[in-house]
Amino acid sequence: MIERESAEQFTFRRATDGDVATIVEFNLQLALETEGKVLNPETMQQGVSRGIKQFPEAQYFLAECGRQLVGQLMFTREWSDWRNGWMLWLQSVYVRQGFRGRGVFRNLLDSALAVVNKDGGAVGLRLYVEKDNEPAIAAYERLQFKDTGYRILETVPFADEVQALRTL
Repeated sequence: MIERESAEQFTFRRATDGDVATIVEFNLQLALETEGKVLNPETMQQGVSRGIKQFPEAQYFLAECGRQLVGQLMFTREWSDWRNGWMLWLQSVYVRQGFRGRGVFRNLLDSALAVVNKDGGAVGLRLYVEKDNEPAIAAYERLQFKDTGYRILETVPFADEVQALRTL
């Protein structure tokens, strides 16, 4: 049984290379829970490892309770010429079962934003969420996220190049 702890007993930090295995585990679980997708662990491991090396374009942050990693999020950034600054994208949000509803995500997000704010240049924070993921949508709305009215569309015009990257 997991003891209930206050959010103050959690610590928050930027991820390192030593955290790749846990981030992969969390991302695989995230895809399965939210979209019913089983992703390729090897591709995920390569992607997370590469993402950590892409700082500051990608930044992973983790929540710990004792020595156990219990939550994660990732920021990526996109240049906004309209706003003359970096738009942050919130991605790969995951909190381990048993630690949900305890303020982990809210405090992890606040901590990560404080770190990123020191670097300056961020002008906004956006995210995309699977349209039927009602628990996630409700959690984001509690944190004052609003529907922007935009739709996300996708294509893969560089399929051969994407496949080549996966084999690196």
